[in-house]
Amino acid sequence: MRVLMTLSAVIMTGVSFFCSADSSVTIGGNVVATPCMIDTGTVNKQVAFSPLHRMELVNAGAGGEWQDFSLDINNCPAGTRQVTVKYLGTQDSHDATAWKNSGSATDVALRLTNAAHTVIYSQGDTQSLAVNASTQGATFPMSAKIFTPQGNAGPGTFSTVINLEFTWQ
Repeated sequence: MRVLMTLSAVIMTGVSFFCSADSSVTIGGNVVATPCMIDTGTVNKQVAFSPLHRMELVNAGAGGEWQDFSLDINNCPAGTRQVTVKYLGTQDSHDATAWKNSGSATDVALRLTNAAHTVIYSQGDTQSLAVNASTQGATFPMSAKIFTPQGNAGPGTFSTVINLEFTWQ
């Protein structure tokens, strides 16, 4: 009987020995700042255009007047250096750098640029600005116009949606 108890103790010690292993747990994460705020005038921004006459849209590239507007970000936490906006939506089938009209007018599209008209923004493009340290915000000066990529635009309504994805760092 004594032999059997000793053997059991040896087996239990052996199991404990064979089941042990060195292990470690690595825990990681990110510390992030509070987000900047998208200005209420920028959320669901609507840019209105004056009516265009079909005769103004006969030749390819012809269009209406530029409409200036801004996309405003404010209340960025201290230490935020840059804000980036990504433009997302449906590109025009005749001009990949333009935005498709989902209204009833035919052969018209939207051109989106910076206010200086030196950079055209299309599907997937990004734009970055430094955060103003004194105002804790950033303003993206923009401009847009309705134009005809191919000419001979047909009458009707114009509507397009451009989704904005803001990030900051």
